[in-house]
Amino acid sequence: MAYAVLNYKFYDNGWIEMLYVHPQFRGQGIGSSLIRHLINECRTPKLFTSTNQSNVPMQRLLATLEFARSGLIENLDDGDPELVYFKRLRDNAK
Repeated sequence: MAYAVLNYKFYDNGWIEMLYVHPQFRGQGIGSSLIRHLINECRTPKLFTSTNQSNVPMQRLLATLEFARSGLIENLDDGDPELVYFKRLRDNAK
């Protein structure tokens, strides 16, 4: 139904590499529950993720969870820039 992947490959910070919810189950809070779980599990004081500019539902989800826009990467997908998001979790690592 859904899964998420957290790693620490982004400059040694927490990075949500993947979040997927099957279309049949979207809009039921599953994605936000998964991200909240990753927030609780993250071992670093900063958590990052990204999504395409065209992925408005993910942008809304990240805004709801108080992630802030942190940058933009051009030329990964032609005509669809990658938006980078950031959330400060705590002052010291877990």
